[in-house]
Amino acid sequence: MKVSIITVVYNGAKTIEQTILSVLEQTYKNVEYIIIDGQSTDDTLKIIEKYSNFISVFISEKDNGIYDAMNKGIQKATGEIIGIINSDDWYDRTAIENVVHFFEKSKVDLVYGKICEIYPDGQIRIIPRVPLETIWYQMAVPHPSVFIKKKIYESFGLFDLNYELCADYDLLLRFYTKRVRFDFLDTVIAYFRTGGKSTLYRRKGLEEHTEISMKYIEESHQKEKLLLDFENWYTWAYFNMMIEGEKGFLSKLICEYFHKSLEKIIIFGTGIWGNRCYEILQHGKIKVIKFVDNNPAKWGQNFHNIKIVGPQELCHEKTYVLIAVRYNGNEIKQCLHNLRNNHLEIVSLEELKKYYTDIRCLSVSSSKC
Repeated sequence: MKVSIITVVYNGAKTIEQTILSVLEQTYKNVEYIIIDGQSTDDTLKIIEKYSNFISVFISEKDNGIYDAMNKGIQKATGEIIGIINSDDWYDRTAIENVVHFFEKSKVDLVYGKICEIYPDGQIRIIPRVPLETIWYQMAVPHPSVFIKKKIYESFGLFDLNYELCADYDLLLRFYTKRVRFDFLDTVIAYFRTGGKSTLYRRKGLEEHTEISMKYIEESHQKEKLLLDFENWYTWAYFNMMIEGEKGFLSKLICEYFHKSLEKIIIFGTGIWGNRCYEILQHGKIKVIKFVDNNPAKWGQNFHNIKIVGPQELCHEKTYVLIAVRYNGNEIKQCLHNLRNNHLEIVSLEELKKYYTDIRCLSVSSSKC
């Protein structure tokens, strides 16, 4: 199979060389490499020129945004399969070989796999797999890992340029509703740097995402159930956007919930949300003094240079606890109450979300909130 790989770039001199090399150094060699540049003004063109002998198609001209550039690349592609990797990201060395073998043995039209997020401080995190059926209301398919047969684009269209930030979500959900055959490849395909445009413009992205979801949900025979699922997803997405995007927001919300100006708190949980809440609270006035986790293997270890302890260590504490997990917060809270320590004041993220949702009348249908 011939595979077309598309990279779109505008002023990506800091990262594009790694992207290019990740394509050129693939173990699979029947690759057509297409680069679409939006007339960069930094050293991007000089870097691309270094590899011009290995690039099948190169265009540098003004465009109408990233998805317009992607559409140009798709229209130029001659491969049976198309993958798109942006100039901030890069492929695992065996990604294309693994994808081609998967296509060869499976009767599918679209293959996607795992991606790793790379944070500005160098942390690497594999994004957990999300059930495909949740694509109705969330981005269940990480776009940097996606490979699609060209005939699918020809049958069901390209990226919709009415969306500035979420046209990839619209494209994938459109294909899903057209019964395109998706399948998951259980290996890391791509590495994705955080901090791009989709992060900087979260509010607009959430608005576009909501519009896209609602457009397709309205056409679904599962409309009532999907609306309930989407409502839950939306409130979490909005809450997450606020606590991560507004400096000091989480600290203020915690103090407001307890009706007290707090100076210190204990975080229960050392997973994704425990880490996220710690980082967010660094920008507020509340200091994290201890981490608690149910996993005995973590006890005694340091997390952000703070020792992790077991729940039993809270038996005699007189303090406030934030349960920083997405699910099972109520069960954890009940376990802490079973310690019979009347001096513990406890709140879960779910309770904070509900509190914020209630006071703001936050819902998909309430445009005033």
